[in-house]
Amino acid sequence: MTDHSKRRLAPGTIALGVLMLAAASWPRPAMGQGKTVVDQLTFPKLKEIPMPAVARETLPNGMKILLVEDHDFPIVGFQVMVRGGMLAEPPGKAGLAELTGIVLRSGGTQALTGDALDELLDRCGASISANAAADSIRLGGQTLVEYSDRVLPLLADILRRPAFQQDKLDLASRRMSSSIARRNDQAMGIAQREFTKLLYGKGSPYARQLEYADLQGVTRDDLVAYHAKVFRPDQALLAVFGDFKTADMKARLAQLFGDWKAGGRPAVYRVPPVPPAKGSVNYVEKKDIAQTFIFLGHPGLRHDDPDYPAVQVMSDLLGGGFASRIFKKVRTEMGLAYGAGGNIVPAYDHAGFFFFYTSTKPSTTLLALQTILDEVKRIREEPVTEEELNYAKSAYLNSYAFDFDSREKIVRRLLTYEFYGYPADFNTRLRNAVEKVTRDDVARVAKKHLQPALLSVVAVGIKEQFDKPLDVIGPVTTLDITIPEPPKAGTKPGK
Repeated sequence: MTDHSKRRLAPGTIALGVLMLAAASWPRPAMGQGKTVVDQLTFPKLKEIPMPAVARETLPNGMKILLVEDHDFPIVGFQVMVRGGMLAEPPGKAGLAELTGIVLRSGGTQALTGDALDELLDRCGASISANAAADSIRLGGQTLVEYSDRVLPLLADILRRPAFQQDKLDLASRRMSSSIARRNDQAMGIAQREFTKLLYGKGSPYARQLEYADLQGVTRDDLVAYHAKVFRPDQALLAVFGDFKTADMKARLAQLFGDWKAGGRPAVYRVPPVPPAKGSVNYVEKKDIAQTFIFLGHPGLRHDDPDYPAVQVMSDLLGGGFASRIFKKVRTEMGLAYGAGGNIVPAYDHAGFFFFYTSTKPSTTLLALQTILDEVKRIREEPVTEEELNYAKSAYLNSYAFDFDSREKIVRRLLTYEFYGYPADFNTRLRNAVEKVTRDDVARVAKKHLQPALLSVVAVGIKEQFDKPLDVIGPVTTLDITIPEPPKAGTKPGK
């Protein structure tokens, strides 16, 4: 869940960041040319991550429930996924899912205003948040166990009986309008956004770009109609974890949700196809920056692709950290940029993507870009060393543990697997498969899945200052990132 509240930096965060930056600049010999003290450290095999016992229940109305007892702390947490999201938006109603996700929570319920709901949760030391994704509306939160009898009914009311207060919808629209006004402030954000549009298409929910007119075209009646269509018990998946007895929690949830009715058949939301990849070179002019920001990539694969474990290792080795080939070449050896890298971003129900990035001074733009392209080609042509392989596998497996270092993270992952139809032990299968990846596997998937000719490149900067014209890479398309003005008062959206 995304928490939009302000967060204070944890003690030591700045110091840790300084240490990491310093470590990044230490001289590091190329693999096979000697070892630093850090390289000589050895670690025991990671312990198994204990997965909790999960009780699964389906109410007569079709609502699926996962229950995980955890008596370590006096807390009850919950996560909800309701199928639909942006895929459920009617034509011409872009932004409806996002606004629903926000106002679902902020707009109160039929029993409590949004402000009264905030106050009650605050008194209980509890939290409930909501947001929209491409394929779902998601809610999450937690409460002290002593207040669970008060907070869980609030969750049920938010899901079943939201009020969608007009003033809260207006506030959400203003805040989203402010985000539109600022969307061209960050150069790397521009590069990533435009790359995603090239990858999936401007109309795809995976490349969403809202305009002022979209927000003005969404009314409270639209939110009410969307809720009536999408929020159904047979399209909802609820996970509750924490300090409770399973039988008691089953009874409590049956009381809260058992009379929630679903009328008619649920809608079928089809995942939009990913367009065939085609290489391109794209330029965005931005005169107020001192560097060129580069982002490039092409379609990737799903989590459940049999090649994914080897692809993950290959992409970590290529661009995943301080010891990756791209980082070492672009920064350590050539001094072209402070940071450079890339990785695979898989998805659960559609093709994800490979991406690579850097930012460099304008006078080394093409040199830095060509260096990344050369490394992408090289991993397809030259076998990786055993040392590189072991480093990449260890980096992935060691960081893997942090995805499961709390009960909340584990339950959220189990909920996600359930939502997309993955086996509950998918994480264990993935980890075991990564451990078995060989050099031959890396060579095979690099040739199969990395296609340099199909890379879409986005460069944001000042082309007059580039070391070479972008068209030495290929024909260049200049992208227009002008933000359309809001429609005039009284003008209907789309006019």
